[in-house]
Amino acid sequence: MLFIDGCCNGIADKINPCYNKPMKKFYSPVKEYDSCKRPHLVFKFLRAIVGWFFPKNDFIWKTEKPSDDEPVFFVCNHTKIYAPTYFIINKEHRARVWANYYFLYSKVFWRHMKTKVLNKRKPKFILYPLAFLLMPVIILTFRAFEPIPVFHKDERVEKMTFKKSIETMKAGMPQVIFPERTENKVNRYIFQFNHGFPKVAERYYQETGKILRFFPVYCAEKIHTFVVGDPIAYDPTVSMETQADDICRYLENKIAELGDSLPEHEPVVYG
Repeated sequence: MLFIDGCCNGIADKINPCYNKPMKKFYSPVKEYDSCKRPHLVFKFLRAIVGWFFPKNDFIWKTEKPSDDEPVFFVCNHTKIYAPTYFIINKEHRARVWANYYFLYSKVFWRHMKTKVLNKRKPKFILYPLAFLLMPVIILTFRAFEPIPVFHKDERVEKMTFKKSIETMKAGMPQVIFPERTENKVNRYIFQFNHGFPKVAERYYQETGKILRFFPVYCAEKIHTFVVGDPIAYDPTVSMETQADDICRYLENKIAELGDSLPEHEPVVYG
């Protein structure tokens, strides 16, 4: 009986005293970690269905592939939903997607829908109830594909976004970001990039001493092709404020080069 009591009342948050071994930790996009692996059977079924009907794509490396022990960080044009969907459903090139945090929490999701998505659309008497009914489905779907939650301009950028990104690197899983804004088109393929994400390379270097490289990726939706170009590496000797701009400018220009290198096609632009 004493042994059972000790088992039930042990510290147990990190160590299971009954078996005297660490408890497993699984990735979670909304909290520090999950203590059990969630099966997400409905999502996996839907992902398989979408995968059957999704067009087959060529995935072309126009640069040397990273070594097995190097974290893979793709920076891709957004298209509409084509490129993110590909990285979520494709088995061979599956990657953890950076996704805005308001798709993961009900309160901020509904506020985002009312102020950013539905505010200029009609008829509201149909769209508002429909969005409200779909809200739990959308949130559960986003949580199921386990994205890196993107927060903006508060402490959660460090505590969640960068932390989850580095956690993904350490786990050896590729990740992909689609950092386009919805204004200021810089070339025929993309809008200007948000400049916050390169700072994760500085945090990664501070934590591991390793240099992170960002691989530009261009998605040509109309011809079902993804192209990966020469990466740009973080430089710990250059200030992050200057370097973030330089990294984004390089990636923007490189994606344009990759687009120009393909047969003539109509770009699908985000926005």
